[in-house]
Amino acid sequence: MTAASNLANALGRRKMADTVGVLPTAVSNAIVRGRFPSSWFIAVKAIADEAGLTCPPELFGMKSHVTVHGAQPLCDQGEGASK
Repeated sequence: MTAASNLANALGRRKMADTVGVLPTAVSNAIVRGRFPSSWFIAVKAIADEAGLTCPPELFGMKSHVTVHGAQPLCDQGEGASK
């Protein structure tokens, strides 16, 4: 089983489908691809949180948070900064 199928089975495929407004076949198709559409993340995370389950952003095609030491946030570069 994949992480995508584990999450869908734990939440219930029908519940996931109803939550994001698609048919259960769309959930099954996403599981076959190994990831869910990123547009589903907020809604699925909400029901996962209610169920006490982890909802990894990576299952929705998002990159995991990585801290880079010494990197300057874009918002701190000032207006008109060209780097």
